[in-house]
Amino acid sequence: LYSADGMYRVRVWRVIDGRNKANLPYFFNSSIDGEGDTRLINVIINAMRNDSVQAFSPIDDRFTTPISFQEAMAAFGSGTDTSASYDLNGNIVGYQVRQKAIDPDSIYRFRLKEEWVFNKRDGKTYVRILGIAPLISYTMSDGSVADNSEHAAFWIYYPDLRTALVRSLIPNPMNAGGTITWEQVFENRLFTSRVIKSTLDAQNGYTKTPLTPAQGDNIQQQLNNLSKQMWRGRYAY
Repeated sequence: LYSADGMYRVRVWRVIDGRNKANLPYFFNSSIDGEGDTRLINVIINAMRNDSVQAFSPIDDRFTTPISFQEAMAAFGSGTDTSASYDLNGNIVGYQVRQKAIDPDSIYRFRLKEEWVFNKRDGKTYVRILGIAPLISYTMSDGSVADNSEHAAFWIYYPDLRTALVRSLIPNPMNAGGTITWEQVFENRLFTSRVIKSTLDAQNGYTKTPLTPAQGDNIQQQLNNLSKQMWRGRYAY
């Protein structure tokens, strides 16, 4: 895509809830468990740990402040465990600090940052995912979740993550015995989500607070209609 060919560029932020009925076959497939877990949160964590995919602080969603793997994991409140190492005689010879395991079932909501671009060269609208963030909430001392406390644990620049997504195969719910990659799930939009913010209607303050479901649906409809209008040539260019 060339900048001069973009008739419009709209930023959209949306939330995917893995518990949604349409998302369950991918995000909570019963075949995705045990060793070699390919749940999305584990794919992201392994990409950071093993492939040096950079995590960014959630202070903004512009990928401005890199953070370490340990800092990213600390956002989940998982902390670390220290265990002793022994020699053959049972004597302690050292200590090993390990990151506590994260329950993948507890991370089921993700925020996406996207850019919708209409390319006048081929008359198509392209949706480019720019970032992805696992969402968490603050937990009170009694174990309850604080109201309105959901926030991004950290951000990952999506293009950096695509290699790991391509390598991660999960059972394909539409093809018995077949598989599909996480990259195909995202690029083919095989998920249901809700728009929570957009630059499309900033004059109404929609970018300042999360959109209501009705406002989110309105933004999505505007995006769909704008694409159709461009395709039909209702805008001169």
